[in-house]
Amino acid sequence: MLPGRNDPCPCGSGRKYKKCHGLVSSAPLLPQTPAAARAHALKACDVRLSDRLLRFARRHHGAHWLRDALDEIGVLHDNGEGSGEAMSLVVPWLQHLWRDAKGMTLADAWREAERPRLTSDEALVLAAWRAAWVSLWEVTEVQPGVGSRLRDALTREERFIHDVSSTATLRRHDTVLAIVLTCDDLAFFGGIHALPLPPRWAELALQTARRICRVRTRPVKLDALREREVQLDLLVLWMGVVDEMMNQPPPTLQNTDGDPFQLTTDHFAIPGSRAEVAARLAALPGAHEEPVDEEGQVFVLTKPGNATQESWRETVIGRLVLTETQLRVETNSARRADALRAMLDEHLKGLLRFRLRSEANTAALMAQARRSRDHSDPEPAPPEALAAARAFRDAHMRRWIDESIPALGGLTPREAAKTARGRREVSVLLKTFEQSEARYPEDQRIDLGWIRNELDLP
Repeated sequence: MLPGRNDPCPCGSGRKYKKCHGLVSSAPLLPQTPAAARAHALKACDVRLSDRLLRFARRHHGAHWLRDALDEIGVLHDNGEGSGEAMSLVVPWLQHLWRDAKGMTLADAWREAERPRLTSDEALVLAAWRAAWVSLWEVTEVQPGVGSRLRDALTREERFIHDVSSTATLRRHDTVLAIVLTCDDLAFFGGIHALPLPPRWAELALQTARRICRVRTRPVKLDALREREVQLDLLVLWMGVVDEMMNQPPPTLQNTDGDPFQLTTDHFAIPGSRAEVAARLAALPGAHEEPVDEEGQVFVLTKPGNATQESWRETVIGRLVLTETQLRVETNSARRADALRAMLDEHLKGLLRFRLRSEANTAALMAQARRSRDHSDPEPAPPEALAAARAFRDAHMRRWIDESIPALGGLTPREAAKTARGRREVSVLLKTFEQSEARYPEDQRIDLGWIRNELDLP
């Protein structure tokens, strides 16, 4: 099932589906160039042919032809329905590329049985289908309102796809499972799975697809891709990876110590001298007193360095709010709360009396924050803040190239790029970063091309 418009996009971007890989507009986009208009007309012809083939299939194979075909190839769900996001690929594939025991496609059988009179465009489209194949296509460029440039990740062939509507949803470095038709040097989608894969998931699918095609690094030959079982295996593979991506467990929130993120507050009563409590708090290791606000006297506790951010000189581990009658200790994990309570027992023994611990419902707070964000119209950030954020990201990436990365087995990107496998893994990470940067306005993006040059990556 496709995610809802307001659900998180399954690609992992953190954005809503409607603002990432979902359809951003219910109104169809119109082609903006003569080439796109011609491709649009050929695609309309392809759709009409598909309707004729469906009617033929129902007449000759029964009203349940499609369901029976889905059952035969093993992609029918337990509820008796096909995967909704796959139908825009599976139906045309069943009509034009899936061959029966006699080696005939449905389109072949239709032409042999009814000998229809074909227009020149219909003949062109049918010829394009006879030359087509199913494959994994990586998006290398998107021209909004025009089309997208794709590279077949298996055969390494390239096509510019004149498909206007998909430019609203596809992003550079997405990978799609698709059938590309070429007529008069114009290419368009004959069929496409509704859910593209972002770089990390696409790499997982690609490595398995190469094993299916029995190759390691060389391009896959078209004859191999047109094999009946290979096509079906690629379809089942893609559906499996999409299902895994869609149903991955939500990320576990952690603080920089690796503890589960849990907003925790300990409440202490002050049976004795408040002034003495304030003095002892100010003397705690790593304590910094902040200006007094309406909450009371505030102390921030820090510790040197950071477990995950080498550039951080210190880490905030808690916030202490002292009022006339109580002390409130706020932190973001139960372990930190326990450590702070032990510290207070040692340094303020006899001055405090523990009353209770409260833990916020983190999931509810995040949902509330999302609702607030969705219904608010935030003020645009000032230019200096945008410049600072851009500089921060740039500095992070310049450190990243020589930092130990868990996703690279603890190697730095510079070290990993010395092997073929490591180069693939670094390239996948860079594609993910480049997709993230592409969400910013052009004047706020950082250039990551220097990393590819530094590591001699294509």
